[in-house]
Amino acid sequence: MQQVDQKIYSVYEALELALQNNLTFACYRLPGNQDVTLILQDTNELQELHHLQGLNSSRGFLIAPFWAHNGDKTYLLRPDWIFRNQLNRKEFQDIKAVPASPVVNKASVSPQETTFKEYLDRVEETIRLITNKEYDKVVLSRVKNAYGSFRDQLHQIFKLLCQSYPNAFVYIFSMEGHCWAGATPEPLLCSKNDELITVSLASTRTYSEENTHIHCWNHKERKEQEYVTEYIENVLNEYRVKNYLKNGPYTKQAGGLLHLRTDFTFPYSALGSRLPNLIQALHPTSAVCGMPMKKSLEFIKSVEKHNREYYAGYLGPVGIDDRLQLFVNLRCMKVLDRHAALYVGGGITSESVAREEWEETEIKANTLLSIMDRL
Repeated sequence: MQQVDQKIYSVYEALELALQNNLTFACYRLPGNQDVTLILQDTNELQELHHLQGLNSSRGFLIAPFWAHNGDKTYLLRPDWIFRNQLNRKEFQDIKAVPASPVVNKASVSPQETTFKEYLDRVEETIRLITNKEYDKVVLSRVKNAYGSFRDQLHQIFKLLCQSYPNAFVYIFSMEGHCWAGATPEPLLCSKNDELITVSLASTRTYSEENTHIHCWNHKERKEQEYVTEYIENVLNEYRVKNYLKNGPYTKQAGGLLHLRTDFTFPYSALGSRLPNLIQALHPTSAVCGMPMKKSLEFIKSVEKHNREYYAGYLGPVGIDDRLQLFVNLRCMKVLDRHAALYVGGGITSESVAREEWEETEIKANTLLSIMDRL
């Protein structure tokens, strides 16, 4: 009697193989969930989305940039295979049979690192403009480089991120020379049963028992988060979503950090075919851009010497398990040949202090650096 091969492979072994062969894939773990899902294409041909119409009937892993008009494209990775937690030998051999691809260098341009002086000068100029009523709030980002051959260790980094940040959306994707990984605390728009959920998330403190009490947060921190709340409420009113439930603000832990958060919940039926338009209207919120939005966006483009690319864009599974799960791409890094470029940022208001803003970005960078230091 022929014996059946019962060998089981973990999804992390499949992830390592996909990385070695430079396949097109996305691997993720949802907040508060232990399941790890690998979505894999059988070719490297990408499906570009010029707009989000048809998203209601789509299925795959959506990846959208911060600013679509900057040459960066939105893609939907095809779920030719979907693996969850483990694979049998045949499934693992199927991945092995996908032809390996050479690394595409066109997407491997390293963003320019931001120095301490550059960031402080930029923040101080932004504070001056806000004080002069040019803006209400502007979110400035910077790049911090970590040197090492991290691509060979990404399957381990992903596993450690999953273990260390149970309340984050942890992901890694590889496509057309792009390789990104992160652990973001911020949902953009997610579905649960017959409801949709979006959140206003802003302001950052290190975790402590005292900081979990919202009355300990200062006026600047509360105001920064209120701007995001106001933006979301304006969008919901514009789309005539009247019957939403609002919960917050309250403190929400994300690893070793705390943020101020307000939840908005409303019926899926309130939107119907307008869902893609709502997503485009929500992004970018003032949590990653500023207020007024369009004016802040132009200012960011003029002063930041790096292209944000997929940092502060949004991504996540669409139509998998009949759900929509989109998250703002924060606490993330672009992985290159000899180093990783970490993207971090913070909201600037009239009450900001430049050196404190730098320190906040250092704390946020540690979300990934603390994991990379454990390798």
